[in-house]
Amino acid sequence: MKAYTKVSPLPVARARALVLARQHIHNPWDGSLADLITHLGALQLDAIQVITRAHLHQLHIRLPRLREAKLLDTLERAERERQIFEYWSHAAAYLPVEDYRFARVRMDRIRKGQNHWFKKNAKLCRFVLDRIRAEGPLKASDFVRAKGGWWSWSEEKKALEQLFHEGELMVSHREGFQKVFDLPERLLPASVTTAAASETEYGQHLVRRFLRAQGLGRAEEMSYLRKHDKQLVLDATAAMLKSGELTPVGKEWMLTEDLEMDPPAAPRKVRLLSPFDPLVLQRKRLKRLFDFDYQLECYVPGPKRKFGYFCLPILYRDSFAGVADLKADREAGVLRVKALHWRQKPGAGLLAGYNKALGDFARYHGLVTEGPLNATV
Repeated sequence: MKAYTKVSPLPVARARALVLARQHIHNPWDGSLADLITHLGALQLDAIQVITRAHLHQLHIRLPRLREAKLLDTLERAERERQIFEYWSHAAAYLPVEDYRFARVRMDRIRKGQNHWFKKNAKLCRFVLDRIRAEGPLKASDFVRAKGGWWSWSEEKKALEQLFHEGELMVSHREGFQKVFDLPERLLPASVTTAAASETEYGQHLVRRFLRAQGLGRAEEMSYLRKHDKQLVLDATAAMLKSGELTPVGKEWMLTEDLEMDPPAAPRKVRLLSPFDPLVLQRKRLKRLFDFDYQLECYVPGPKRKFGYFCLPILYRDSFAGVADLKADREAGVLRVKALHWRQKPGAGLLAGYNKALGDFARYHGLVTEGPLNATV
């Protein structure tokens, strides 16, 4: 067993700088899109499209050189070339294809009976799998039957999703936002390891992926929304501590190799983040590290909303300055600012940075801005 020394908690400024640097918020990613997804570990998908798809917004922050159409084309090419694939991480996400063996851990659990969303209909699963095997890639709408058919569309959609989560089917691509399913053996490159990682390997993988993308964190953050993986992460941190790979820094964990990292201070820039961005996704972590209490209110009944339906966090340097409720009106060619809320009265630097960020964000979408530049505090 290697000896280790517990390090004092990082000063707030250094902790924030480390996280922002690891997340490539102010320092754009200079590699490929596929390598960026590998670095982040996962790129979350979400059906809500008030401005743009959540995954495109997350990529835009880190790859600002690419306009929306080019970014989408690059992402679709990475999927076609099987550099990335779609599966379930903490939520629906694009994952690097080299992580397929780790995804197999969850697939095998579900195949063996772990409950996902609904009870499996084995007969219907055989039916849709046989059709895809015989006919090639299909989407849920290809299974719509005339009234009085054996099963409703929703039941067949459930069967497709069940087979997807079991790993019997993969997403070939999406048409619109509809998944097109096919057999893994027709999609995966021959070089991909398809045997599942051991649970020990999987737990350590979760720890490494999180810390490389986030800089520091706690065990519960590494197993966020993974209720079946909590113990694996705890076991992994214990083993990695003994080997010297991890070092405790206050109540956080860091990769030992990162202890000497000296991240630069955040520049005087504003970033308008997606509510699903990995920097802000874990609200308790966000509150602890950045003292920012944030909630996405599209899930809150209208009368109870404080700030707006789809407010974007406004990051200025290494602090969150407020939220902006934005909506893209593609038909009118306008990015509407429905509301703007500052945490405290903004100075000239923040206002100038916000106006530039808003203008850049609108141009990225091919839109012009419309709405208030002044705001409530």
